Amino acid sequence: MKLTITETLEDTRAYYSEEFKELVLEELYHNAYRTLRSVFIFENFEQYEYQLKSDKQEDKNDVYWKASYYEKLTDYIKIALAFENYNKAVLIENGYLVRRIQKNDKTKDFWTLQEKGQPVTISDFKQKCGFVNDNRFRKKYYLEGLRKGFPTINYSQTLKEEYQKIIGLNTRLVYQLKELNEKRNKLHFFTDFKGAFSVSSHLEKWRFIKDCSLNILEQKIDKLILEK
Repeated sequence: MKLTITETLEDTRAYYSEEFKELVLEELYHNAYRTLRSVFIFENFEQYEYQLKSDKQEDKNDVYWKASYYEKLTDYIKIALAFENYNKAVLIENGYLVRRIQKNDKTKDFWTLQEKGQPVTISDFKQKCGFVNDNRFRKKYYLEGLRKGFPTINYSQTLKEEYQKIIGLNTRLVYQLKELNEKRNKLHFFTDFKGAFSVSSHLEKWRFIKDCSLNILEQKIDKLILEK
């Protein structure tokens, strides 16, 4: 059976063919890059560094306050969103399922693996669960055996060791991403999130996160452009 892009449901289109997969990957990688580029502390890092280091209160103006307080939660959310898109794109690119599996007689072994934090290959899953059309989704074909609404695995799961064996992010960056994700979750519930820190180590950490993150996405985007 040969399906066109309009005949497949967007949520599981990437699992149908290489052609559809490439379209989904390009969108995910570009979205990740655009999101990362818009992180306030990344866009204004040099000015933030200057203002943070300054002993003069009058030097601590808009950039300092936004990066330290007002844009902090937004920045954490953007970084998490960017790497959620990136991590899941890498998994799809390497032939792994990112949608959550519905437990039934066909899928129980795959469900167990996924619940234990083990990646599931698309090819293995498709041997048991094929593309079907039961008129639930405007007569479009979709991959059966997935949870209602087609949710994806949690971002935090993609940072775990078994998934990082596939994704391959810098281990220091993974540590920082886990820490930022934990702080992001706390920031949802606290309006003031402060703590003592060494200015030099704080800036060094953020420079590393910025440079390493952008370099990863820039290399991926450059590769996509070259392959066109």
